[in-house]
Amino acid sequence: MSEVMPFANKLILFFQKVWEESSGECLLQIQLLVALRNFVVALGYQSPICYDILLPILQKGIDIDSPDELNLLEDSMLLWEATLSHAPSMVPQLLAYFPCVVKIMERSFDHLQIAVSITEDYIILGGSEFLSIHASSVAQILDLVVGNVNDRGLLSTLPVIDILIQCFPLEVPQLISSTLQKLIVICLSGGDDQDPSKTAVKASSAAILARILVMNTNYLAHLTSEPSLLLLLQSSGIPTEENVLLCLVNIWLDKADNVSSIQRKTYGLALSIILTLRLPQVLNKLDQILSVCTTVILGGNDDLTEESSGDNITSSGSLSKGTIPSKEFRRRQLKFSDPINQMSLDASVRENLQTCATLHGESFNKAIGCMHPSAFSQLKQALKMA
Repeated sequence: MSEVMPFANKLILFFQKVWEESSGECLLQIQLLVALRNFVVALGYQSPICYDILLPILQKGIDIDSPDELNLLEDSMLLWEATLSHAPSMVPQLLAYFPCVVKIMERSFDHLQIAVSITEDYIILGGSEFLSIHASSVAQILDLVVGNVNDRGLLSTLPVIDILIQCFPLEVPQLISSTLQKLIVICLSGGDDQDPSKTAVKASSAAILARILVMNTNYLAHLTSEPSLLLLLQSSGIPTEENVLLCLVNIWLDKADNVSSIQRKTYGLALSIILTLRLPQVLNKLDQILSVCTTVILGGNDDLTEESSGDNITSSGSLSKGTIPSKEFRRRQLKFSDPINQMSLDASVRENLQTCATLHGESFNKAIGCMHPSAFSQLKQALKMA
């Protein structure tokens, strides 16, 4: 496969000829789609040289309105995903195919994993151009999936929502508000104590909401006070006496041990923002909030070191020369450029503790005075206070 380039043009002619002659031969066409996928992977970032034959074949295979093509759908989707993964840049034809994902998902969730992967490819490769054209389709897909698939399906979908919000923190949250409301319902529902996959779904959903609080603070405050959310919570049998944002705080405190270190830092940053609320209940949770933030600060961030070992990415997150700009590298670049990584949790906690003290005066001093001496000394160590 590494030696495919000298034969690329002959192979392209071969694929074209056999495809034209294979009309109605379903099994042969499936074999051709598999071979084409291997060809695209072998060509890597040079794969656009075969787009003239590849894209029409792909377009036909992902069109579910054509009954003959349903047998080819799964292999066509795998070819689609490989094409996007190895594309050096987005091209208009590929950009135009995205609404097919919506149609496929509306029909059934049989191909959920691959559809989610394709959606992620479009976000990472297409960027703001993709979002400006297909925002409503993205919102539709997420709304279809969240609340209607099992925990395994949700766990494959939540990272895509997180990437979307990381890339477009100001634009995306209001576009997907109904999906985010469902994530709040997931977070505030009980029943995950004995079920690891439910715990993982709840913890990851809570991390997405924490990211929004950190990157678009006013929006999460607005979303949690929406009448439509309160109705949704009531219809789901979740009591709504307490402020919804404070209910989320309980989840961030409770699930801090169930998440990756970047998610834990996001929890910490969100909790430090909670310190600035003018709500007296914040003081009741002050001890726990500071305990989680202290643990996160002293624990450091091991995610990036784990990820970067053996990668061709420099410490600045840029690609070193000679590497292929494939999906994997773009994804890792995104991880390195995540604003959460650039933020200082200890600076945030220091600053927001000051605000909290100013807001609550003597009550704040009382709450700090109730902290366990060893916890207080760890806090001082974490915040580098004398």
